[in-house]
Amino acid sequence: MTDQQQESINWLNKLIEICKDGNKGYKNASEHAEDNELKTIFYRLSQQRALFEAELEGEVRNLGGHPEDTGSSAGGMHRAWMNIKDALSSKNPENIIAECKNGDKAAVEVYEEALKAPIPDYIKDKVKDQFTLIKGSLLQLNEFQKSSERS
Repeated sequence: MTDQQQESINWLNKLIEICKDGNKGYKNASEHAEDNELKTIFYRLSQQRALFEAELEGEVRNLGGHPEDTGSSAGGMHRAWMNIKDALSSKNPENIIAECKNGDKAAVEVYEEALKAPIPDYIKDKVKDQFTLIKGSLLQLNEFQKSSERS
C-alpha cells in the first residue's frame, strides 16, 4: 500500500467517524423530537449519514483498508454530538436543532479539510457531494427553525 493510499484511508476513516456520530445524533434526536415534521427531518438525516458512512466504507475497502467501526470517541466532533443528550432532556426543539447544527458545523469543518487532502479525484467527488448535502442539512434546519419561530 502506498503512502497516498494510506493517507486517503485515514481521511476517509475520519469522515466515517463523523458520519457515524451524525447518524447516532440524528437518530437520537428523531426518537425524542415531539414535532412530527422535525422527527421526520431528523430521521431522514440519520439515514443520509448512514448512507454516507456505507459509501465511504466501500471506498476504504477499495483502497485496501479497513473502515472505522466506532464513532469518534474523542475530540470535538464527538462532543458536538454528545451535547445533544442535554438538549434532548430539555425537550426544547430550539435547543435540539441548535445542537444538531453544531454537530453538522463540526462535520463541515472536517469535510473541508478532507477536500484539501491528497485523496483520489473520484473519491474527492463523492466527498464533495456529501459535503454539499451536509451544508444543505444546515440550511434545512435553519429554515425549520425560522418557520417555527414565526408560528
